[in-house]
Amino acid sequence: MKYPGRQARTDESDWADPGYFAGESRTVNALRVLIQLVRPPAGHRTLPTKTGVALILLTIGIGSAAFNTGHNILYLALSVLLSTLLVSGILSWLNFKGCRWRMELRDRLRVGERTPVHLLLHNGKRRLPTYCLTFRVGAQREGRYASIRLPSRLEAGEETRLLWDFVPQQRGIEWVALAGLVSRYPFGFLKKKIRDSYRREVLVWPRRIACRFHGSRAGRTRPHGARRRPGEGVELVRLREYRPGDPPRKVHWKASARVGKLQVRETAQEENQSFRIFVEPDQSLWKDEAAFERMCSAAASLAEDLFQHGQLQGVQVAGESYRPVRSQEDLYRFLDDLALLKRETVIAGEGPRGLAGAVRFRDGGNGSVVLFNEEAILGEA
Repeated sequence: MKYPGRQARTDESDWADPGYFAGESRTVNALRVLIQLVRPPAGHRTLPTKTGVALILLTIGIGSAAFNTGHNILYLALSVLLSTLLVSGILSWLNFKGCRWRMELRDRLRVGERTPVHLLLHNGKRRLPTYCLTFRVGAQREGRYASIRLPSRLEAGEETRLLWDFVPQQRGIEWVALAGLVSRYPFGFLKKKIRDSYRREVLVWPRRIACRFHGSRAGRTRPHGARRRPGEGVELVRLREYRPGDPPRKVHWKASARVGKLQVRETAQEENQSFRIFVEPDQSLWKDEAAFERMCSAAASLAEDLFQHGQLQGVQVAGESYRPVRSQEDLYRFLDDLALLKRETVIAGEGPRGLAGAVRFRDGGNGSVVLFNEEAILGEA
């Protein structure tokens, strides 16, 4: 399986902005501003707040009284209230002008683990600061959103970083999105909203869980009677004469004193048990979705543990070919496969190689997963 969301993102294309200005010509920009003040772009809305609704009702009341009575003071109050609403809308629009933003987070996340999502905000205006912005961010697939507020004014030309702690709850492909922006600057009578389609695609690995694994009877070890290779182990193979380049710590001083020549210890290379993980996503084996999810978590956790101890030789998903694991990138590729794995009917293909070292999984009932091979039960998750 190939995960498509790993392409590098350039700095310029990764930024989003309100879309007020598209060119460098001042005349064209000024004309565009006038048009947008009358007809806002798609996704841009200006709505009154609760305080703004009260102000509008008060304005209507004073306007009616001024029209009926003809008092100049009432007309003066009406003009002040109307100009306040107009200035509030213009300043709210200017609050967004020159700003741009983007999100920074890892391309690979894990279910249940806190992931910092950084929202970078840059104020590109030459003189005016930016105030009172609220960003609505969340996970589109899970449907969970949160609000991040700009804690203080952002001066012209400055950049700040806002933090959102995201904890994924589902494995697979997720879209961390910036769903919208709101400005209540300056008086809180109006709120200008921008619906933004900015989002980042990430891959969520299965949850890490505890596995009881006893592989003493399952791993592939050095066959009995096979020739032992020299190495850095502790098992003594023989004593031999010192050669230039041999480490001094291997000198056997008692034997050297006995024969009158420097003698060094030659030890055998340690042979660790090695395992192959075989995953079967066939829905006939996993009738319960919860058990299937636990199997994915158990396979991911076991693969990481064995890799850390140098005991993971390879992996295989039913219906696909066997893959050796030689590097961390090979392990990540297997975890990516588990993140995208679905419970479905699988055409039987080549089984796990080396049954003595193959670790398989089956439903143990009561929400548990059993780890086994052809010889014994190896553990439980």
